[in-house]
Amino acid sequence: MKTLASLLLFSFLSACTTVLERTENWVYSQYIPKSWMLEGRLSASVDGNTETADFVLNRQGEYHQLILTGSLGFGQMQVKQTAQGLLVDGKLTEQTLQEWMRAELSWTFPIEKLEQLVFKHNLENIENWQVSVSKYQVINEVTYPKIVHFKNTTKAIKIKLLLREVNRLK
Repeated sequence: MKTLASLLLFSFLSACTTVLERTENWVYSQYIPKSWMLEGRLSASVDGNTETADFVLNRQGEYHQLILTGSLGFGQMQVKQTAQGLLVDGKLTEQTLQEWMRAELSWTFPIEKLEQLVFKHNLENIENWQVSVSKYQVINEVTYPKIVHFKNTTKAIKIKLLLREVNRLK
């Protein structure tokens, strides 16, 4: 039993070393594109209750568009920032994206800082949020985060993003 436990521990430590060695050779993005798209899955835990959804997040110029799709593809919600305001499923609201997320989803995370993290690998903690990346992926020879964790330091909110696709549109 001791031999098996030692072998498993050694294997785990060897794998960690390999990951650390590989990060030194990774190529990161040199700029943030004006237009981009992220696609993946998110998990939001608020006070111990967890919800999951697929998401597509687009950035066109100054504005974000967020599409959330429920489990098994049931239910879809489209939220789009425009010059006139926030459109939710085509209806204009007076809320900001962050206000809408708080009111409708009971959680929020700093979407506006996500592009810094994804494209520039800026892992600086954001006000009231601890940010970490637990896994990376290489797309077209550029390294991007694969799994991103946001943990709120003042509320019991944890957000986990699994990025399946990262596209630079412009």
